Amino acid sequence: MTWAGCLRLVLLPPLLLLILLLLGALIPRNHGHRGAEAGIDIWVGASPAHTELILPVVAAGHDWRKRIGPDQFADGRGLTSHVSLSWGERDFFLATPTWAEFDMKTGLRALFLSEASLLHAYRLDVPPEQWMAGTVRIRLTAEEYRRLAAGIDRQFAGGTAIAGYGSDDVFHQAHGRYSFIHTCNQWTANRLAEAGVRVGRWTPFALSLMAPLGWHYERHSP
Repeated sequence: MTWAGCLRLVLLPPLLLLILLLLGALIPRNHGHRGAEAGIDIWVGASPAHTELILPVVAAGHDWRKRIGPDQFADGRGLTSHVSLSWGERDFFLATPTWAEFDMKTGLRALFLSEASLLHAYRLDVPPEQWMAGTVRIRLTAEEYRRLAAGIDRQFAGGTAIAGYGSDDVFHQAHGRYSFIHTCNQWTANRLAEAGVRVGRWTPFALSLMAPLGWHYERHSP
């Protein structure tokens, strides 16, 4: 085989993956959704690798305090105005409170050998748009919000709550298994899609979800 042939074999898999990532992010579900003129505001926030949904504690007949009570927080304070909810691999979540604790072995196990997942809830003590940089605001109708809340509710697997990283967060056992195909960011996209929001078909990375959302909805920076 020639050097050119070897080079093509080396470059072809990452090139195909890049094409799949671009198509997954840019080919939308719910193509016509632009957000409601009046309704319920939610926010999507992201770190470089992880996305979360920031929701009002009580809206459209749904109350997150029924799932996440004050006794679950280390300081005994309950939810106030908004809650951040995200999903991820159990062992990676518990072992990685910050990226300084990142362990490659735990990360690879999450991608290929995950056994369980968790939902992570944060109590917001600041307005949603100040929670993190670059949040995207999406305005939903009451019916769209109820679909979103119902989709998240179905992810709770029951059992005892697990202590979070500090006084303002808590973990809950969740349904589903994490993988390199079904990541935390794909989970976020799937919940938004169930509500009717315009999102890409495959968004395994935070950027592949957040960039198109920022084009079609309202981005905020604190």
